[in-house]
Amino acid sequence: MKTKRIISFVTIAILGMSSIVLPVFFLDDLKHYDSPLFPLIRTGIEGISMYSLGFLIFSGFIVKLFSDESSWKIGLMSMVLFPLAAICEMIVDLSSHSIFPIEFILYGLYSIPVIIGAYLAQSIRWFVMKIKTGYNNV
Repeated sequence: MKTKRIISFVTIAILGMSSIVLPVFFLDDLKHYDSPLFPLIRTGIEGISMYSLGFLIFSGFIVKLFSDESSWKIGLMSMVLFPLAAICEMIVDLSSHSIFPIEFILYGLYSIPVIIGAYLAQSIRWFVMKIKTGYNNV
């Protein structure tokens, strides 16, 4: 695997996690949840906000600007750490994730804003390239 590809995937995984966890620190009215290993992740997922969705869109946008990876791969990689964290918590406490299949589906849905951000960056890149090459439909 190319180094640039690995860097892109690691970057989007960290940005995806940060997009969900960061609002926990500055939203005062957010209820904090308990968890066997990762209470910040659970609090971020349970209390997902518009800030999180905005950060997810921005994360997909930024990574796609600097990467040639497909948008759906960027979206899936943005949520890859969440199922891994859930599996680790299930190993520690089997009762902590009783409806984990639904939880994993939600992680897939949370990748949609990242994919939207990536497609937005791809569209802007395409538009700028067309302007640079002198493309006109007039």
